[in-house]
Amino acid sequence: MLPKILCLHGSGTSAAIFHIQAIRLSRILQPHFELVYVDGFIDTPPGPGVLPFFEGMEPYKRWLTDKDGHEENPWPDLHKLVELFNRKGPFVGIIAFSQGAKAATYLLRWLEQRGQQLDFAALFGGTVPFRLAIGTEEWAKLIKPTIITRSIHVIGDDDPWRSESEVLMEHYDKPSRSLIRHKGGHHMPVDPDINDKLAKLIIACHAESNDYP
Repeated sequence: MLPKILCLHGSGTSAAIFHIQAIRLSRILQPHFELVYVDGFIDTPPGPGVLPFFEGMEPYKRWLTDKDGHEENPWPDLHKLVELFNRKGPFVGIIAFSQGAKAATYLLRWLEQRGQQLDFAALFGGTVPFRLAIGTEEWAKLIKPTIITRSIHVIGDDDPWRSESEVLMEHYDKPSRSLIRHKGGHHMPVDPDINDKLAKLIIACHAESNDYP
């Protein structure tokens, strides 16, 4: 049985759409991992760039409400993601895009607070949580660095949310993180060399965590 990777889509898309968006990377990873794509919990209009290509692929989903700089406190659906993580796992890592990377950050922090750690998290065009200290009196404070899980941050040079992706990266322990930039916008990388590099790094993270040669 192949080790599993949890795949979290961006806001206004879905598991099915993310499967298409990530096809270049997933084709390289499939001999090594089982990629498990799951839907967000909230119905929402289609996200940026979704139409017209993914027209007719409703329902579109999101993970949390974070409009205009306001975010629910605490995130009421975190327990749903934890339940999904436990039910569909075990997982060795996460691949997440845009708001999915934000949801992944909440999940990773929750796991680490309970002594659990994944082999890696690959975060693409991520947006930063406004509040990371879930369920504590310090919920309004951004604590850095907060996550020690090995992280791979993938940021497009022309991504309008590039600054948020860079802030998100600062919430991961510097010695445990890697940065890969690509010449693109708010989308999964299309360059074959970038995807090959990413796949090799993901495979290496898993191998190092499990003492594989």
